[in-house]
Amino acid sequence: MAAAMGCFISGLAAPARAASEGGGQPAAFLSYGVGGRALAMGGAYYGISDDASAAYWNPSGLAYLQRKEVTTMQATLFAQTKLTYFSFAYPTKKGSTFALSMTQLSSPGFEQVDVEYDPATQEPNKITASGSFQDQQQALAFSWAKSVTETVAFGMTAKQITRKLAGSSDNFRTLDIGTMKSMGPSYRLGLGVQNVFYQKTGNTDDKLPVTVKIGNAVRLFKERLILALDANKPLTGSLDMRFGGEYWIARWFAFRFGLMGLPSIQETDFGFGLNFRSFNLDIAQGIHDLGSSTRISASFRFGQSKGDRSTAQVRAFMKTGMEAFQEGNFALAAQKFNQALDAQPDNKQVQAMLSRLLAVTGFVPQAMGGEEHQTFVRRGAIAYVDGRDLRGSVNALRYAFNKNPKDEKLLGLLNMVEKEAGVAELTRRMEGPETFTWVDQKIYDARQSVYDGKYDAAVRRAQDVLDLEPNNVTALQIMGSAFFLMEQKDKALAVWKRALEIDPTNRAIKDFMQSLRQQ
Repeated sequence: MAAAMGCFISGLAAPARAASEGGGQPAAFLSYGVGGRALAMGGAYYGISDDASAAYWNPSGLAYLQRKEVTTMQATLFAQTKLTYFSFAYPTKKGSTFALSMTQLSSPGFEQVDVEYDPATQEPNKITASGSFQDQQQALAFSWAKSVTETVAFGMTAKQITRKLAGSSDNFRTLDIGTMKSMGPSYRLGLGVQNVFYQKTGNTDDKLPVTVKIGNAVRLFKERLILALDANKPLTGSLDMRFGGEYWIARWFAFRFGLMGLPSIQETDFGFGLNFRSFNLDIAQGIHDLGSSTRISASFRFGQSKGDRSTAQVRAFMKTGMEAFQEGNFALAAQKFNQALDAQPDNKQVQAMLSRLLAVTGFVPQAMGGEEHQTFVRRGAIAYVDGRDLRGSVNALRYAFNKNPKDEKLLGLLNMVEKEAGVAELTRRMEGPETFTWVDQKIYDARQSVYDGKYDAAVRRAQDVLDLEPNNVTALQIMGSAFFLMEQKDKALAVWKRALEIDPTNRAIKDFMQSLRQQ
């Protein structure tokens, strides 16, 4: 059977150098190509592979699919020989994409004869026709792909290859692996190995060739033009190179061209594509030694996109997480944020919020309850995780610490947020009497700064108190005194006026203001 199949396949694979020079390779129909778009580009598609036919070319390209997609192709190669392809790709919510595909080559109408030999001479002495037979080869494949980083995707395809010729048959089980690397917005590199592993059964001694594949794709002029160059090297055969291009003249119409089998051209290709929203029609015309071949394929995308599904999931997880967060259950909120990130790993906002939330839970896993200090811990944590009002977070956490000055974990969280907010002076553990609060400490420090002649520090510490308690008369009094001693009398007068509005009976401030007016 191997000899018969080799003769037949060498005729089919004339466009492929390995087949034309090597007398035919087992399963050579899997190296010819599928899809009107890819074949119109000379089969230079390994570094593009961004549709359901990626299951055939480079399985890692399936990771870029956003919606469920069906691709089918019917091609008449020569005489009655037909190549049929079908693929269904399904992107999942968790980022993986699975695909089922079938590639089939069928050539009927071969005449079958019975031969009788002369026992003495071993020469045929009678040949009679006994019907006809067909050659049929088929590959059923299951593919999987996933983006492992923002720029790298990995995929693999497991295939069951069946060959039937008259009464003989054999089977191969094989594995292809591929990767895709995006190097910036314009260049993509594909690298993989076909038949990296295989098993065989049936009437054959054939061996599938292990083939290394490299694909390059460059996108120019806002992705209207794509140029691609592929190199395929069977370990036991010659190098096969393919070049192609695609130019979108309009959003709905593309022209394509390609050369197969460089540097000694085996086939020249051209074609066009029509894009009607979710439907694509692609036509390729190949000119080779046996004449010409027309290949037509159609693709249809349907269902909600992977991005839309993951966005919906993210919203659901984030909603549940924020509800837990607002209740003060920070650990549960972190779990939900983590699930949101699993649904959409490249979501920068969720990444940032989860990172901040995990920092919070490292100090305070929860702050549930109706007590005032718990309420302000929640406010501070929410403002910190949101990331837009770090100063507000600092003030809320300081107020909570003022109400519960013995909470060392809360102090640790407060200091972390203060550092990130760029606060010049971090809150420290209370050093005064047992009843000393954070506000008491700040008032003490501000007054001491005035005594030490550090007036700017006194103003800053008084302001820290006023951020939490805007009507704190003592802090206003100290701030006014510091401005006065810095010769900023207008500011001192304004601050003292504010203090008197709050406490009109404050005799000390009245005396300050009177002495200021007399100067």
